[in-house]
Amino acid sequence: MTSDGGATAGTLSAIHVYPIKSCRAVALDRAEVTRRGLAGDRLFQVVDEQTAPVTQRQEPKLATVQPTVIDGGLRLDADGRSPLEIATPTTNDTTATSLLGLPVDAADAGDDAAAWFADLLGAPVRLVGVTDETDHVVPFPDGEMHLGWADGSSVLVANSASHRWLAERADEPFGMDRFRPNLTVDADPWVEDTWRELSVGAARLGVGLAWPRCAIPQVDQVDGSRHREPAKVLKAHRWCADASNGPEALRPLLEGNALFGIGCSVERAGVEVAVGDQVVVHHTGIRVIDGPASD
Repeated sequence: MTSDGGATAGTLSAIHVYPIKSCRAVALDRAEVTRRGLAGDRLFQVVDEQTAPVTQRQEPKLATVQPTVIDGGLRLDADGRSPLEIATPTTNDTTATSLLGLPVDAADAGDDAAAWFADLLGAPVRLVGVTDETDHVVPFPDGEMHLGWADGSSVLVANSASHRWLAERADEPFGMDRFRPNLTVDADPWVEDTWRELSVGAARLGVGLAWPRCAIPQVDQVDGSRHREPAKVLKAHRWCADASNGPEALRPLLEGNALFGIGCSVERAGVEVAVGDQVVVHHTGIRVIDGPASD
């Protein structure tokens, strides 16, 4: 038990940000926590001619793009392609659509970036970024949440023990990178299903929902190839047929999906998290689905 009444549940073992939505991760030893989530996370996204987001759901080739943080922006690399440097956007000059279908004020990254991604994907696309001027706000249980281009939570947390539990029962190997978490913690398997409020180091997070998984975890995050796992093992052990234990407003998001990880809002911003930080749980609740039994 900690001095503020929380219970230590584990440690932070990895930090990742995804500067471009659906492209490769950047691993960090520490990260600033902003009201939108981790600094540098989902700053850019690729959009089609209707300004709708283009992700690995439609274009698994995006997994082959490695952003690298450089002074003033990013460098983009992909096998067989010349690298491209893009600047961090500062002023909004366009509008794009979030994955939730909301219009978001954004900054176009320019014709060179558009041509680079269009040539990679074989389709007309643009690259757009959020700026300090962008105010992308979505409803969240008991309030609202500020986002970059993340799907619907400021910070995605996953448990390495829960990943190992699934991997031991799967037909083929898959890494934690398939689930694209921001914070990876080491704790007892599936205990995260019960967390409702937690601290990671100095950061305070509110848990909104167990995270429903789409088809992206089936994409190899190195070469962009598609696989059957982890969809098969998730359906066998983590399928949500009835979400009546969860928030009523979120039932349509949870039912008929497999759940892995937890989507969180930022309750304390302006602080840093670092690998090795303690994970302290302040409030728990009822699981949406039963934790898998060992077999």
